[in-house]
Amino acid sequence: AAVPRDPAPPARRRRTTSPLAEARLSVAGRPSVATKRMSDVSELTESDVSEQSEWDALLAQPAEETAVRVAIRSRPQIDGESATSIRGNHVSVGDTNFGPFDATLDDHSTQKATYDGVARNVVEQALRGFHGCVMAYGATGSGKTHAMAGERGDAGIVSRAIAQVFAVSGAESDETHTRVECTYVEIYREQVRDLLVGDAGASENALPPPPQQQRGRALQAGNRTPPRAKTPPRAKTPPPQKQPRIREDERRGVFVDGCTRTRCRSAEECIDAFRMGSRRRAVRGTAKNDRSSRSHAVFTLELTRTTTRGAATVTQASRLHLVDLAGSERVKESKTTGDGVKEAGNINQSLMVLGNVVTALEDKASKRRKGDINGAARVPVPYRDAK
Repeated sequence: AAVPRDPAPPARRRRTTSPLAEARLSVAGRPSVATKRMSDVSELTESDVSEQSEWDALLAQPAEETAVRVAIRSRPQIDGESATSIRGNHVSVGDTNFGPFDATLDDHSTQKATYDGVARNVVEQALRGFHGCVMAYGATGSGKTHAMAGERGDAGIVSRAIAQVFAVSGAESDETHTRVECTYVEIYREQVRDLLVGDAGASENALPPPPQQQRGRALQAGNRTPPRAKTPPRAKTPPPQKQPRIREDERRGVFVDGCTRTRCRSAEECIDAFRMGSRRRAVRGTAKNDRSSRSHAVFTLELTRTTTRGAATVTQASRLHLVDLAGSERVKESKTTGDGVKEAGNINQSLMVLGNVVTALEDKASKRRKGDINGAARVPVPYRDAK
């Protein structure tokens, strides 16, 4: 059924619900599986991982009836901002009430509490073979990148998800093998860019010093007749990188074609790839944030699990998308100029399209629940209005 609305509030207050919050579906919670500490990645994650979350144990658990869940995390208040209060599954900012949400986290919530309340279940479902996505959405300077990427010693959702995936794959039987691959792209001003390739290491292709410099060094060394300098070999120019493109087919669904796919054999390798790509993200200093993300970043784990029992082989594949969206902003508050204004326009436009997509999906789902299958099929979803 559609999410019920609260009774009308007093006239001086108004109620605002985001498109994401309206798309939520109620779900009965279930306890997480038993946990223990991972010694090999505790420095990065401080995360408890499953002791009994082998593949068979996960597959034995019932699937949830969840399509979209929405949680909100409040960061510490900055001078000049309206006071924020959390009551149950509602959040009030000044005189405006937001909600209801599936989970609420106050400004004292730790990174571990955020992961447990928001992402752990999504990762478990991805390990069972379902595609999953965790998306950080909010205004610029609200702490999205901190929640997703974290810092050294205080890991975010991405590092903890990687640790959980490898904890499960490391506990598999001899009959089962899991292959983990990752991709990392950003959408900057409606262009898809691969974050796992770039200018790092370009100095390795530097040309040797020209002949006149070699002759000068030879004369300084006292050689009366310096040897004839050989023509230096030309540096090999790598072929131009093919720009990744978003494609769709019946077998793979929607995917990014032309991006680097990295095989990860350990949690450390996977986290290193994520950190390397994060250093290449487009950022800009603004009045709201000295390192404001100017692109939407999508880190994807592709999980392929192969089980062999006798002559039968079963392959199961799933994708887990971990998304750090650029924050919506008002130019008069962020005080950006030049290209920063164009970046803000692209960011705000794409976030508006995202809201329209989620609203349309909820409209389709609502019609299906009412039995109006034909009406649901006629609802357009504006996927192609933005990347």
